[in-house]
Order: sequence, then structure tokens, then C-alpha cells
Amino acid sequence: MCRTVLLGTIIGACISLIYAPSAGASGNCVTECQGPSWAVDPAVSGPVLPPSGRSLFDFIAADSIPFPFAALVQKIERQLGCWEGACITSVLVPLGRSLQRTAAAPDFFAYPRAIVAVTGEGKGPLFAKDRLYLAYQEKTNVIEVISYNEAAARFEFQAVRDYREGGTPRLVYANRNICMACHQNHAPIFSRQLWDETNANRRVAEKLSQVRDSFYGIPVHRGVDLPNLIDDATDRANLIGVIHRVWLEACDSTCRPLAITAAIQYRLSGGRFSDVNTLEQAFSRQFAARWPGGLAIPNPDLPDRNPLALAEDAEEDGEGVAKSHVAAEFDPLAPRPPLEVWTAGDPLLARRFVTGLAALIPEKDLHDLDARLAGGAGARCRVYAAPCVLSGGQYDCQGEFILHGRKNFIEAFALGNEQPLHFLFKGGMATSDGLKARTANGNLIENIEVKQHRDGAKAFVTITEDFAPLRRRISRFAWPEAPLTRALLRSALDLDVVGKEREPPLLPIPVQADIETGLPVPEPGTVFKKACGSCHLTAERFPPNFLAGDRNQVSRSLAQCAPRIFVRLSMWEIAPAFRAKVPMPPPLASRKGSPWMQTTPHPSIALLRAKVAEWLRSETGRTPDVTEMIAAGYENLRPCLPPATAVEPSEAPQQEGAGINQ
Repeated sequence: MCRTVLLGTIIGACISLIYAPSAGASGNCVTECQGPSWAVDPAVSGPVLPPSGRSLFDFIAADSIPFPFAALVQKIERQLGCWEGACITSVLVPLGRSLQRTAAAPDFFAYPRAIVAVTGEGKGPLFAKDRLYLAYQEKTNVIEVISYNEAAARFEFQAVRDYREGGTPRLVYANRNICMACHQNHAPIFSRQLWDETNANRRVAEKLSQVRDSFYGIPVHRGVDLPNLIDDATDRANLIGVIHRVWLEACDSTCRPLAITAAIQYRLSGGRFSDVNTLEQAFSRQFAARWPGGLAIPNPDLPDRNPLALAEDAEEDGEGVAKSHVAAEFDPLAPRPPLEVWTAGDPLLARRFVTGLAALIPEKDLHDLDARLAGGAGARCRVYAAPCVLSGGQYDCQGEFILHGRKNFIEAFALGNEQPLHFLFKGGMATSDGLKARTANGNLIENIEVKQHRDGAKAFVTITEDFAPLRRRISRFAWPEAPLTRALLRSALDLDVVGKEREPPLLPIPVQADIETGLPVPEPGTVFKKACGSCHLTAERFPPNFLAGDRNQVSRSLAQCAPRIFVRLSMWEIAPAFRAKVPMPPPLASRKGSPWMQTTPHPSIALLRAKVAEWLRSETGRTPDVTEMIAAGYENLRPCLPPATAVEPSEAPQQEGAGINQ
């Protein structure tokens, strides 16, 4: 029940809050800062193990990681409370750009890489939309996992090893130094349309269907709508870290309740903004103090690549590896400039922030909040009126509000100066996107009635002001200096915390992948450790671990890999527009936390190149020529490592072969 007040005019309410900049508003940026700062720095990968919390996949995999892959996907669906296909989107990529792109050679179309993303929201306690991604390569017995850790406000990069029939799946946290070389946004990446690497490409699907009609429960013939869903999900995921950086560093105790209030209103009202002037003033000042040069938003998008169009000449290649060639312009290792730069002077800055916060709120929480608001007692009601014109079942009303519609559908409703909203009106209830329809400031549209009299028609709209108690609660809540987790937000909104009763009582201790970068590298690889060790001194075969092992193994690996190492080092001497491959080490995209595309190598690279050239000269009797070496295609150079055996990479026997003599 509500108390009704009939008003002839709209009475607006305002919140008066005073902005008080925090002592640490400028952070580590000083007045000398000129350019923008990265929202997430591609040059700083962070610790391998979570600094706090655990990944979403840790909770899903706590009790088991079922085999085959289709069974794992089904388990994820069950835990998320999704029916089949409602939350999860899958595609097949036989010729992709991952580190494992050559693993299935020459049988690329018999063993495609399966990519699975959670693109929808289920009814379960775990919120995984845009936050969980899996990539499975059967030939390596490995699943790569990217999943969100809300306690640490970052995506975690993991791998499931020994994932095979009869195996013992082992979940480890991956070497982030390797991951961030491509995932420069610290989050999932995906190609732009038309997504020609996937089975949405008709020719790719045809080649796959010659082997099977489906792989791992994923049908071969699918439309472009599915990779589009994954692309959209990675775009949204890209902003999660950005929004949390802003929340923690440029939105203080005055800003936070205003921002959360605006975000809740935005979601409850169908994506409309109420008055955000107070927020804009407080937020823009603090943002300018923290990032005077602006905040650079990372780019999660890779250029579209059609591997079949690029590999026409590779069809007859005996090993098929030439089809896996990734040219420099398509390589995710290439540094990517910012997608855009947010600046304090942007009049839409506060709205960008509010929209990003709003996207973090699960649908279930909105429905719970909607029900709680509607169940409140004692809220005041206001009735607004407007004259109407009726014509053929349509009504057009304009006065204290605008209202256009017909019997069961409101085409446009706006109270005062707010943006119009469209919604259903049936059985005396107005609904929008499954929620009760609300004004831009969050108040309930209780009833709409159009009456016809002798002197014309008139519409009456009843608004229940049930949002005011929530606004007060948000403003009084003690917002900690911490990421905006789901539990924290539900507590602020006076909603029961969900999911705790479903979490496993004890998670396994997080395990780090075998990283050997702290170990000494024996000759002749010692001089390569600083430039190459973070990626190539590991127990993994991808990327090639040519610096791992004892003296004999390192010597053999460097001898085997010398042609490819020479080519990659030589790419630094070629102008970026003419490079066949991305140089190694990959060019940096950051310097001192700011966007910067590296164009010249460190002086040590020339010394490394000369050393490898000497090895090749000793082997062939000729001075190596990079143009000649890649004339037949980079992928036709001998591989860096011998073919893998059918055992765990860490257990693979050492191969015999000639090494490099010092």
C-alpha cells in the first residue's frame, strides 16, 4: 500500500553531497605525467598465483574435472543453473593463432581447437557470464582456462593438464608472462568479424564436416551469430578490469554511493540515466587528479584472419604446417594500441563508468532487488495526469509526462525530462525486460490508466516512490577499499548473500605451473636468458622451451631452433609494415605504464642475432639470409622442438641429436 498524492506539477528531488578529495587521489602519477596511463599494463603480468581469492573455475572444478570435454561443459551448465545451450557458446577453430596452433599438424581438421565461453547468465549461485572461457586441444591433452577472480578483480589464466581418457586431470595456474604477451588486456581476446577462423566460415565447416559432423559436442555447421556472442562477451570482459581500476583509484567514499545508485537506477529503468550531475562533478575531478593524461583502454580485438585464404599455396604441404602460418599483422603478439582513451574532460565519462558498473550486476540480483523494493510498505505514491488523443486503438498523451502506446504495449513513456522507455502493460502491471517498469530515478510505475470523457481523453500514471529507502541505504553503507564483489554489492542492497551454501567447504591449494625462470641456464643458452627466459625457460612445449634442461638438452634445442630464432631476431631489422613475423622478443606496448609501441630493439638483440648467425654458418657453411630462409614460408623451417610424444610434456623423454659445440 502507498499514500497517494495528486500533483499538478512534477516535484523533483535532489541529493546534496559535498565532494572531498582524498589525500591519495593523485596516486603514483605526478604533474609531469603527460600521456595516458594504461588501465591494465601489458608489461606487468602480476603474480602467477592469485594474490587473493580464487578463480571461478576453481570452484567449478573443486570436486572433479570430468572427461570427455562435452561432459565438462555439461557440468559447467549444471553448476551455473543453465539449460543446454542457454548460457554457453562454442566454436571450433582448426587453424587459429594460439600457442598450440601447430599441435594438430597435419590433421588440423581432425583435431580442431574447441573454444567455449559463458555468454549468458544462469539461475545458479555462480555468476559466470563473460567471466569463464575454455579452449581445448585434444592433441596436447590440455584445456586452457581464463576465468575471473572477483576477490582479486582480475582474470586468472590456468591450464588443465593430462586431460585424456584414463588420465588424471591436473589444474594449474599458468605462467602469466607467457599469457600476457598475447592477452595484453589481462583478459580474453577474440577476433573481429567475420570470424573466418571459426566454423562459421563455410569453407572451414566443410573441411571439418568431411571428418565429423560434430566435435566434443559442438556441431560443425553454425552461423556467425555464435562467434559474435563470444566477441561481445570478450568486449564486455575487457572492461571489467578497467571499471575496477577506476572504482579503486578514482572513486572515493563520496563517489561510490553516487555511482552505485546511478548504476542500479540504470539497470532497473531499462538503461536510462537519472540526474548524475553531482556524480559527474565529484568523479571527473578525482579522475583528472589520478590520470591527468587520461586512461588508456586496452584492446581485446584481433584482426579477422581467414586461414584458408592465406594458405592456398599450403594445401599440398606434406606436413600441413604452412597452413598454420600467422603473418605479423594478424599475430596477437603484435603490440596493440589503446582502443580509446578516457579523459576527465569527456562529458560522458561518468556515464561510461556507471554503465560499466551496471554491467557487473547479475540479472538474478536485479530481480531479487526488484521484488524487495516492490514489497516495501509505506512508500508514497504520486499520480500524474496528461491529456490524450485517441485514434484507432492508439493513444498519444502529453502533459506532465509523454505516453504513446496501445492496449498492451507502451511505445514510449517519459516523466519530465527523462529518456523515453518502452514496456509491456498487461494485467494491470507494467514490465520491462522481465522487471517491473520504473522511471529513470528507479521508482515503480505502479499503474497506467487512460480514461475517455465527454471533453476528451486523459491518462493517469501512478508512481510509487519505493527507491528512496534504497538510496539512503546505499549512501550510508561503509564501502571498503576493495573490489566490488557480488557479495559486497548484495550486502549493500540488503539482499541475502547467495552461493555460500553451494561453495565447496575446502578448495584445493592453488598449484602453479612449472616455471623455471629462476633457474640458471647452462651454456650455450646463458646469454639468452634475460631476453627469452620468461617464456622459453619452462617445462611447457608451447612456446618452445629451448632454454630448459641440462647443458646437452639446451645445446640440442638451440641447434634445432636456430633457424627460427634467427628469423625472429632478424625481424627487428625490418620496418614493421614489411615484417613477415612479429620479432622476438615481442615489441612492448607499454613504457612506465603508458601506451608506447616499441619500434627498435634493445642493443642486446643484435648480439644474440650475431651469435645465432654464427651457429648457422657453422652448420651450413653459409652466412644466413633471412629473406632466403623465409622464401618458402616460415612454418616450413624446421620446428624448434622434435615432435611431442604421447605423454605429459613434463615427462617427455629427452631426444637425441646434435647440439651446439662451444
